[in-house]
Amino acid sequence: MAKRGQGEGTISKRPDGTWWARITLGKDENGKQKRRAFYGKTRAEVQQKLTAALNDVNNDKYIEPSKMTLAQWLEAWMKEYKRNYLRASSFYNIYQYVHGIIIPRIGSVKLKDMKRESVQRFINGLIDDGYKATTVKVYHGALSGALKQAYENGLIADNPAVGSKLPLEKKEEKRVFTQEEQAAFVKVAKDSIQGQVCIFILCTGLRIGECLALEWNDIDFIEKTVRISKTITVTRNPYDKSAQTSGVAEPKTQSGNRTIPLLPSALVLLEIIKANQIILNDKIFCNAIGEPIKDSFVRYYLRLFLEQIGIDKQEKFTVHSLRHTFATRGLENGIELRVMQELLGHASMSMTADLYTHVLPEKKKESMMKMEGTVEI
Repeated sequence: MAKRGQGEGTISKRPDGTWWARITLGKDENGKQKRRAFYGKTRAEVQQKLTAALNDVNNDKYIEPSKMTLAQWLEAWMKEYKRNYLRASSFYNIYQYVHGIIIPRIGSVKLKDMKRESVQRFINGLIDDGYKATTVKVYHGALSGALKQAYENGLIADNPAVGSKLPLEKKEEKRVFTQEEQAAFVKVAKDSIQGQVCIFILCTGLRIGECLALEWNDIDFIEKTVRISKTITVTRNPYDKSAQTSGVAEPKTQSGNRTIPLLPSALVLLEIIKANQIILNDKIFCNAIGEPIKDSFVRYYLRLFLEQIGIDKQEKFTVHSLRHTFATRGLENGIELRVMQELLGHASMSMTADLYTHVLPEKKKESMMKMEGTVEI
């Protein structure tokens, strides 16, 4: 039986146990009433959708589903369903996907006219323009998420992104240092704090944000370990391009919180850094006046060091390549894949997280020591 609350339209429970709501939006050119329906699993969910629609009507922001373009829906989807429910960096990425790729290519299509062939043409266009399979899947994932929400809101009959034919991923070999290149890199990089950040990543496999967030109390010189419990994040506001802030956050996944053994070379590097700090600071990696090092400076200096040892910028060697180099040295020296997964803080590495039990601390330490001598300072 329908239930009507003050100013809320009509809300009814359906035979299958779900709920739906209806509102009247005036009359069309033929004098017939225009209605809008919303669906949801609970009454509260339907009420929320109904209230949002009524607010839009009252503020002259309501767009009839028959006239709404995909671009208009994507904007609403990001603001209402993504902005407050994702990490700022993740939301910024979605905003970039939507405004940089999806809207320019198919944003003008009416939402109601989006068909499976529309989505497939979008995918094929990306492939024809040379986008990698992994990139195509990311853009398709964002589009599919928006269309799924549109379907759940009753704006379209189904999700036309379901069943899309996606390109096969080609595994590309990651560019890492050879042992000779690594030795040459350490030699040119060890005298600057930016270079020392890079070398510490080579010694530990840390992510750049994890490395820059480290404080001296994270280092246990007696047990020879480092505790990773935070990361530096750069937050960009897509609705205010001039606003950019950085701060400290917890790792994205529980596996990111970890304690790993330190190689002798890492301990030597830390002693050098501590001895050279003019202004004592909680942060390990800071400049001469005690300010934390920015990741952009590390990336800039990395490129300079790479040029000095003859690695061309066309080779796409990044800060993350240092992390891959650490993993490569470990596997070269017999560290098991499941141990490397925990050292790197991966939620999974080639599905190994589901196949192996937790690695005991002494096993990690024993395995890590196999890498002794892989980085010489």
